[in-house]
Amino acid sequence: GVVGASDTTSHTQHPEEIEQAFQEFISNEEYDPAKDAFAENLREIASIRASGDLTHEVGLNGFADVPPERFRKALRCVPDPKLRRFANTTFQRRAPAAPPSSIDWEAAGALAPVGNQKTLLNSCGSCYAISTAVVMESRFKIETGISKVVPFSVQQIVDCSQPFGNTGCNGGTIVNSIKYADVEGIVKASSYPYKAKLGTCKTSVTSDPRKQCVRPNELTPIFVPPKNEAAMMSEVATGPVAVGLYASAPAFKFYKSGIITGKTELALQLSEDLSLCAFAAKTCGVSTINHLVTIVGYNTSSAGIRYWKVMNSWGKSWGMKGFGYIERTGNQP
Repeated sequence: GVVGASDTTSHTQHPEEIEQAFQEFISNEEYDPAKDAFAENLREIASIRASGDLTHEVGLNGFADVPPERFRKALRCVPDPKLRRFANTTFQRRAPAAPPSSIDWEAAGALAPVGNQKTLLNSCGSCYAISTAVVMESRFKIETGISKVVPFSVQQIVDCSQPFGNTGCNGGTIVNSIKYADVEGIVKASSYPYKAKLGTCKTSVTSDPRKQCVRPNELTPIFVPPKNEAAMMSEVATGPVAVGLYASAPAFKFYKSGIITGKTELALQLSEDLSLCAFAAKTCGVSTINHLVTIVGYNTSSAGIRYWKVMNSWGKSWGMKGFGYIERTGNQP
């Protein structure tokens, strides 16, 4: 077998998880590293479950057989600060309105299908592009009232936004991506499909007005004040909001369902660059952020736990078909 019986007490109870985890083998050369990664991740999950202080479910997903170095390639969504060309950009502020008690943009039909930055052959650090596209396409649908969401091109942002400070599959920021889209516009995903690898910018496509969903100078980026839960709720009530977090913690990596709360090692804070930060250490800040997700709603559980609903970019095997719940505590975000 892949792992010995001593590795975990639960793997034999979930054969469908094991089958799912091994469905993406490509070559014999990948088998041994994947087997080792699977065994280690299975032990990690068993350890988390045995700790007794978990407030959410964890389990195998599409990353279960991915070696650590390959997984790290998918966590390059915030590059070195010196590459943040527009880090000091001042966006428009919107006065917080009284937000509703709950909102769910998935239930409202304002979201395109969950994205997956990982493909069979590639792990591309493109979550910055996916989150940016989700925010723009969803708000376009909400504000125009069109009948369904038109997916925007993630690949265009990956290929074309390097002059604005992003680094293709090696990471980028929401600010750089929004500035790019504001200057150059964004086309439909069907006109510029996702490849999960860096390519040459197809300017003949991106500059075609017939294919542009957003044309140049049509965006109005909004700044959400830091550490202000009410302001964030007000903004999410108008549409999805992209945020950054630290995603290396196994309790997040292998999240399956439930609400991630501060009762576990995975706590929540808002860093100074306005990003939600989930961490497994005593400190949390800009330097620890390595992934971007999109807040697509919020609510309160029957047990009284207030939470954000987030949409990840790791495909439907992560969380609840690509979505997860993270506790909102105190004055954060």
